[in-house]
Amino acid sequence: MFIKPFKIKSNILVTGSEKKRLRQRVLAQFNRSDSDTALAELFGNRTKVCTVKIVTHHEEPVTLFTSDKRPIFFELNGKLLPTVYTLWACPDLVPAFTTHPTVLPKLANGADLMIPGVVKQGTNLASWGRHERDDVVAVNLTSNRAAVGVGLLAHSSSDLYMCGGHGVCVRVMHVFGDKLWGMEPSVCQQVPILGTVVAVPKDSDFPPLVAESTKKMEEPVKELSQALDNANINSEATDSDSDSAEQPDEGEEETVPVEEDKPPTTDELIRGALLNALKLHGKKITLPLLTSTFYPQYVQPEIPEGVEMKKSSYKKVGTFFKQMAEEGLLEIREEKKGIEKVTSLNLEHPAVLSFYPYKASAKGASELDAAAAAVGGGSASNPLLLTKMTEMYAVNERTSKLFGCFNVASGKALEPTQIRNYMRDYVGRNKLIDPNTKLVTLDETLKDVCGAACGDLVALQELTETVMNSMTSTFEMKSQKGPVMKSGKRAVVHLTTATRSGNKKVTLISNLADYGINVGEFAKAVKLGAAASTTMTEVPGTKGEQLMVQGNHIKFVFELLTTTYQVPKACITGLEFAKEQKKKKKK
Repeated sequence: MFIKPFKIKSNILVTGSEKKRLRQRVLAQFNRSDSDTALAELFGNRTKVCTVKIVTHHEEPVTLFTSDKRPIFFELNGKLLPTVYTLWACPDLVPAFTTHPTVLPKLANGADLMIPGVVKQGTNLASWGRHERDDVVAVNLTSNRAAVGVGLLAHSSSDLYMCGGHGVCVRVMHVFGDKLWGMEPSVCQQVPILGTVVAVPKDSDFPPLVAESTKKMEEPVKELSQALDNANINSEATDSDSDSAEQPDEGEEETVPVEEDKPPTTDELIRGALLNALKLHGKKITLPLLTSTFYPQYVQPEIPEGVEMKKSSYKKVGTFFKQMAEEGLLEIREEKKGIEKVTSLNLEHPAVLSFYPYKASAKGASELDAAAAAVGGGSASNPLLLTKMTEMYAVNERTSKLFGCFNVASGKALEPTQIRNYMRDYVGRNKLIDPNTKLVTLDETLKDVCGAACGDLVALQELTETVMNSMTSTFEMKSQKGPVMKSGKRAVVHLTTATRSGNKKVTLISNLADYGINVGEFAKAVKLGAAASTTMTEVPGTKGEQLMVQGNHIKFVFELLTTTYQVPKACITGLEFAKEQKKKKKK
């Protein structure tokens, strides 16, 4: 319903009495009590609740209700439907139907939830619940309890049971990532991770077609083979009594307790940041350099987020450098009282030589952090750029020990590229690649993640896929970055001028969407910066919208694209149409 853009007709702040009536209406429709704190926060005394009248792309009038600019309910045929923001605050507000993660991109493109895609606990009538047709329901995923869609039930529970597994189950009205979710970019939020709904097979989204009788036959065979292996081990151990007196047998080796890897301390993290900086940038650092400049420029960017010097045993940067100088990692010289300089770096130190860098480059890390700050971690997406639904994998309890080596907290969502880089770093750092077979030898941490399904030697690509399947699958709306490649070449933004009625000049801008630029937000920036009216039009035979600006503003648009949006100058044409500035006459 909100897949395509809608027009806002009015936005009016409601009075205190109207807010109270709206709250009572919500409590009555969804059978909630006045003591519900989650709903009370949506209609708090200091919150600004507004009534927004909109017209959808199909010319349907809809009334929205926002709380501090964030949409919370919308009215459809006299019935209130909550948005995903409201369901994230009140997960039990409406009943939910669960589907597989691979179905979400289909729902985001405007599809309804079909009966074959619903995951139920059981096959009887009770598994469909006790619902009537047109009841308000939510849609969530097997990997995450948080709602990703809201809709109306297409059939009653009894009719769904009698449909024979065919037909529409939920008519989806609102889904995560649509225009209603991104109505106000400054308050957009990613899907929170509230835990899994039901355990499903990780190898595929749907259970394998294997008869239960076959599984029952395989279990006794496995138990018998395991018993025979244990018997062979015991017999070999009894035959070699003399050897067992000198060295323990295999059974005793397995019973030796293994110390668990403890998380690194704050001191170790800061020291590791210095080693990482020396490993990556040691040969490029120009010395001598003030310690007050060396630390923020080279060491601090390598420190994980949340780690502070004052929480370590060093307490101060000067104490830290003195300790590192005592270890022989570097040399410092005191110029004046309280002013110290780093004079030399010991890149041949054993600690530096044995250290494996965990970042490819500081620049790449800063870009990654900037991208995460723009759209990740529940923060709002970049309003200047278009957003795209991206499949992510969140660190769960099973994989927390593996990614804890890279200071990635549990619940953090990662892209597949990030996971591949982390796995490549982990394998290289621990020297797990067999030089003969080029396969990865699993250590205890990887065995805990992969389970008994994998052997001792696994290909890196297969290992990465297994780790991804062990993580919690989720989705995020990420800002598009970089241009679209057309026929192997980068897309070009065309700037030109034209003459309209009355001999008026206008500026025409094309292909903005190829660089992921939000045309609506770009039009607002041009309207404010150039003090000119803007219009978006569709050109026949081309994809995307063309922006028309009253007057010749080629130079302003060119500077806006190259500075704010970082579009390369070589990918913009039409600068020759810029208005020539008049030369001032000398008095």
